[in-house]
Amino acid sequence: MLLGGLLAFSAGQMLSARTEVLAVARDVQVGSTITAEDLTVANVTSDPNLSPIPASQRSQIVGMVAQVPLTRGELLTGAQVGPDSGFTAGEMLVALPLKEGQFPAGGLNPGQQVLIVATPGSTGSTGGSGTPSADSDGPRGQQIDATVAEVGPLNQATQVAVIDVRVSANDGVRVAELASTGNLALILLPAGR
Repeated sequence: MLLGGLLAFSAGQMLSARTEVLAVARDVQVGSTITAEDLTVANVTSDPNLSPIPASQRSQIVGMVAQVPLTRGELLTGAQVGPDSGFTAGEMLVALPLKEGQFPAGGLNPGQQVLIVATPGSTGSTGGSGTPSADSDGPRGQQIDATVAEVGPLNQATQVAVIDVRVSANDGVRVAELASTGNLALILLPAGR
């Protein structure tokens, strides 16, 4: 009977075993760097269906970036945080599907500075000066500074490579609209410009 009682007590302890994990102390916006003040410790019952980050990893999480919006009171998981994306406040990431001839033949690398330039496209219409005419309804004639974030492989079927660029939040929507037309080119700028 004593042995049965010990086994029942032991089983109860295992089912109610608690562990210290990280929780969100205050709301954190996506893309924000996580600080020590953003984290707190919670004691939860161990559950194999949950994968919260152990409290012992707090120092490793501070300095990482929120990959999704974090809400006060929720448990923190590894899928919610990641390394610094290189973004700063006021930037957007825009994907540019480009064909050969729309970017330098030598290719591009993350971190390089580029200039996004509107091109006349298939209509070939230009102003009297021989440059693309400014169009009040569209982004033609614009030049926008950007930084290469990632370079995708060339799709052999479509002959398109996707180049992700970081642009200012003020230019993000205009660059996306320009990308949808396909009438653009990337100019590689010298380092330090």
